[in-house]
Amino acid sequence: MATRFKTRGIKANQAYYVHELADVACVSVATVRSWLKAGMGRVDRNRPTMVLGFQALEFLKARRNKAKQPLKVGEFYCFRCKGPRKPLGAMTDYYEPSATAGGCLKALCDECECPCNRNVSASDLPAIRKVLDVAIRGIQRP
Repeated sequence: MATRFKTRGIKANQAYYVHELADVACVSVATVRSWLKAGMGRVDRNRPTMVLGFQALEFLKARRNKAKQPLKVGEFYCFRCKGPRKPLGAMTDYYEPSATAGGCLKALCDECECPCNRNVSASDLPAIRKVLDVAIRGIQRP
């Protein structure tokens, strides 16, 4: 599974050696080298390899945006199928842990019948109910 990287410490106007960029992004040196092979820009072809901060930030932002899969109103993300899926039988359960916190929709994947979750707010329920059969369960009121 891919680990997450941190971009907050990367300064756009600073140049980094590979090991410095790895430390700032909280990843290994091998990960930064794989980013370079995947197309992240570098200062030049000389060693030691240097990367400008804005090049690293642009590459990582594009990589993060490419990995996103926006879901439609009646879809869940299935971790087994690795994609957006409709719930089995268009049925889902809504669990709300408290009156102030948002709730969670739970359903089974239509393809592999694996349990799927999706965090939603109570204000989104009317739009979801137009598409899915929602059963409200586990509401705890003070």
